[in-house]
Amino acid sequence: MRDTAVDRLPSSGFRTLMEALKYCVLLHDARTYEILWANRAACELLGWTVDELKPLKAPDMSKNARQYSRELGHRWLGHAARHGISATEWCYRSRSGEEILTEAIAIRVVLPERAVVMVQFRDIAEEKAVRRDLSRAEEEHRRDTQRLNHLARNNAMGDMAMAIAHEVSQPLAAAYNFVEGARGRLGRGDETVAWGLDNAARQIERARRILSSLRSYVGRLEQSEQLTDLNAIVRDCAYFIELRAQEHAVPVVFDLTAEPLPVRCENILIGQVVMNLAFNAVDEMAGWPEAERTVSVTTRRGGDGSAVLEVRDAGKGPPPEDRIFDGVFTSKENGSGIGLALSHRIVARHGGRIEAGANEPRGAVFRFTLPMADPGR
Repeated sequence: MRDTAVDRLPSSGFRTLMEALKYCVLLHDARTYEILWANRAACELLGWTVDELKPLKAPDMSKNARQYSRELGHRWLGHAARHGISATEWCYRSRSGEEILTEAIAIRVVLPERAVVMVQFRDIAEEKAVRRDLSRAEEEHRRDTQRLNHLARNNAMGDMAMAIAHEVSQPLAAAYNFVEGARGRLGRGDETVAWGLDNAARQIERARRILSSLRSYVGRLEQSEQLTDLNAIVRDCAYFIELRAQEHAVPVVFDLTAEPLPVRCENILIGQVVMNLAFNAVDEMAGWPEAERTVSVTTRRGGDGSAVLEVRDAGKGPPPEDRIFDGVFTSKENGSGIGLALSHRIVARHGGRIEAGANEPRGAVFRFTLPMADPGR
């Protein structure tokens, strides 16, 4: 015979409501902590009927572990009886012996006949497993990210070594030639000695700036970037481009936008890309009849709001190779192909892109784009 506080409640809809709950519910006496009643969900999860549950104690229906002892169970229920509510994780043991980890909330409820503690609980074993899997996945992701960052730094250092080998050799070789020429003129009192030594100093300073910039790039790429005008970078490079062009009698036309093209970049590295593309165009035109030699360096705003730089020549046209930027291609007799590969990596790491195409009516155009920056930020 079932004669509990629940049975004597005046609300006939209360038991129907409790039986419909998907949450498991156990009612305990607030003083003795004995089980008074259980809803259908609790009976199904634990495998006992209400009458079978009533005489059970904590050791009969809890996992055999210190944290689920009768003493701690009573302490938890007592806290709810005194303070109104208490929550915990509790591992029940079903009639079949299955251990069920639950999230349990004990709430003190004052009924007309007596005070009870209503325990609501639900199976969270699957959720815990998902959380553990998620935690492991996050830890693996963290380790993978660390490995990728490590590889990226190694790759960046490889780029630095490649850049040093390719880029520093040019200004140092030029400086050597200027100095040797100056030394040959010293005995004759030639007034061009000062000009040669001045240009040697310029080239050596350029080499120093390349080395300093690349070290900063590998160590702190974001910190070394700054807001600048792409046109200003091209103007800074114009002296060296024209110097190379004069050696080969190649006219170079600069057509820069009147409006600024603000970009956030590492000036020296993007400048190296500009010079590399322009030097390649000049070297290409050096082998053509003098009347046909022409190179243009142009900047403009792209249709997508990007900053665009184009270098055009009237040579034999773009190479057919698909792997022009991977360090394999070169059209120069003693070239290594490293310059284009380095240019590709620098532009890509600044969030831009670089490509080669046909110039009309003849020749090649090398173009790179960089995201426009917000000058106010």
